[in-house]
Amino acid sequence: MKNAVQLILAFNKDLSSERRVQKYGALQENLLRFYRGTCHLFYERLSALGVPADDTRIWICGDLHLENFGSFRGDDGLVYFDVNDFDEAVKAPLSWEVSRFLTAIIISRDVLGYSKKESQKIARLALARYTDSIRRMKALIVQHDSARGLMREFFEQAADRSREEFIDKVTHADGKRRRLHIDGLHLEALSKKHRERLMKKLPDILAATPHMTQWRFKVEDCSYRIAGTGSIGVERYAILVKRKDNGKYYLLDMKEARPSSLLPHLRVRQPGWKSEAERITRIEKLVQFYPPALLDQVRFDGRDFVLKELQPVKNKMDFRLCAGRLDHIEDVIGTMADIAAWTHLRGTGRLDTSSADALVALVSTSHWKKDIYTLALHLAARMEEDYAAFRQYMAQSGS
Repeated sequence: MKNAVQLILAFNKDLSSERRVQKYGALQENLLRFYRGTCHLFYERLSALGVPADDTRIWICGDLHLENFGSFRGDDGLVYFDVNDFDEAVKAPLSWEVSRFLTAIIISRDVLGYSKKESQKIARLALARYTDSIRRMKALIVQHDSARGLMREFFEQAADRSREEFIDKVTHADGKRRRLHIDGLHLEALSKKHRERLMKKLPDILAATPHMTQWRFKVEDCSYRIAGTGSIGVERYAILVKRKDNGKYYLLDMKEARPSSLLPHLRVRQPGWKSEAERITRIEKLVQFYPPALLDQVRFDGRDFVLKELQPVKNKMDFRLCAGRLDHIEDVIGTMADIAAWTHLRGTGRLDTSSADALVALVSTSHWKKDIYTLALHLAARMEEDYAAFRQYMAQSGS
């Protein structure tokens, strides 16, 4: 197999030295964060090991792990819990997505506080929940009224968060205007020249989107935004706007859309997307029950970006609440397995993808579950070796 360190260095070679330091530091934090930040490496390993025979073609998010599920408010004003990251989204065999999800469960044991044996048990339970939901062929949703246990608590906490409190937390008054709070951790200042250029172009950029055409707004401030692990180094902005009709502030996220890291390993023909931003937003709208507020695609300085609202309710499940409670972990991850299945079912028969019947046929074969689980075990072991090799390299290089 190819050397993990060389693959990581090559993948990140175009990052600035500052961003490389940030990203490589994050990758060393723990195995789960390493896994989140090296999606390209995972699919390199998957391709080398080989997946079970799978002729299905479905829309996948491409990076299905435990921290790519979360809550958000849709354009209809309701709070949803769903898959919420589609940067890597492509048309691919179902087994690719399921193997990434199961591997994530197995390698998360140290972060989530369960043993190797328990992690494997949870992975098997998640696989059983996933296949059962596929077989039912009904794409459902998790709602506040039907949620239970920690998932219900999560919805209740999300409902309590207000936009006003969120805006107050991330901004401060500067005379008659509000400014983003530059903390150096989540938000970083733009150079004067860059900020002036962006501020000048943003009104026209935003006004061209279907959502924002309905508003009379003013751009108040902008900054770099740093979030995630794999996204460190991707051009990304936080934008503060004020609606003139109601005086309310909104915070937007504008993130550069880059090609999916799965493409070098795929033999599945993809649609002729006009841009990477179109790929991301179209697939997200296809498979989510309801897309997040203000989701759109925009263009700046000759590059394509995905635009969406940064929200007070947008949050990931805090697994620390499950500490010491294996039953809680099983319930939450089982729900995520259901959501993954419903996401896949929504995309069936759309833009030349497989039917729901084809998905049922695959997951019902006698060998598929055994093969995909065994593959996930091998991938988890490989990712642990790659993580150890990367940490050793960083230690020896003095980074």
